[in-house]
Amino acid sequence: MMKSILVYRIVDLVLMICLLLCFNGEVLAHGAGDEQIVGEKAGPYYVTVWSTSDSGSGDLHFTVAVGDLEESPVLDALVVIEVSAFGSSQSEITQEATTKESANKFRYETDFSSIQTGVYSITVIISGVAGEGSISFNMEHSYKKDASWWYVLILLSVIVLGVFGFLSRRKTILNASTIVH
Repeated sequence: MMKSILVYRIVDLVLMICLLLCFNGEVLAHGAGDEQIVGEKAGPYYVTVWSTSDSGSGDLHFTVAVGDLEESPVLDALVVIEVSAFGSSQSEITQEATTKESANKFRYETDFSSIQTGVYSITVIISGVAGEGSISFNMEHSYKKDASWWYVLILLSVIVLGVFGFLSRRKTILNASTIVH
């Protein structure tokens, strides 16, 4: 009996690890993604920026966290993101990031549609009661088309392990009930 409990715990642990792998930062696009800037000062604000490239449409998603110098969230600022091709004289694309449709209401989010792959210069401009600040960085926007196969493989593994665990528990319960009777 003790051995079967150990097997159940091991199966449960493996299932939890597989689920954590399924739900990493890439999957949780809104509110997560690749960190571009972490807690850097931009005028009277601290800024953290995440980005996510959508593999199918070419969308580029940004999530921005803004804090004041006391590290309290700033929720009433105007956050504007400018995207321009690195080293190009082309005009930039500018969009406002808001908290209206964000998954986490303490963060500002926006999507740029149909952006070509390449290296881009990104500028985040924050305007609020405390003043104005900006921060810039360069990043590569690329499509990750092969990542979905890994997620399918992990999901199938979780399903197989789940069925195995369910059948093992059921068999043990049936065996235990026949021993008692």
